Amino acid sequence: MTLAALLIAFSAFCTFGVSYMLAGPRMLEDFADNREQQMMAGLLGTAIIALFLLPFVSPALISSPTGGQVLADLYMGQIQA
Repeated sequence: MTLAALLIAFSAFCTFGVSYMLAGPRMLEDFADNREQQMMAGLLGTAIIALFLLPFVSPALISSPTGGQVLADLYMGQIQA
């Protein structure tokens, strides 16, 4: 998960940081007209949200079938002690 966060940060720097270093504040003024940068910002935002939600989803994805059944029963409210 740390590696994924580093890769997302690096891709955000490559997308926006380098162009800001080259063009300066003018890059932010052109952001409203630049469709490609808007799409990249949306994809990076989606990746960041997915990375933050990963700890909540991963127990269901990597658990054994027994643990997955317990997790499913907890969500449905039908667990018996």
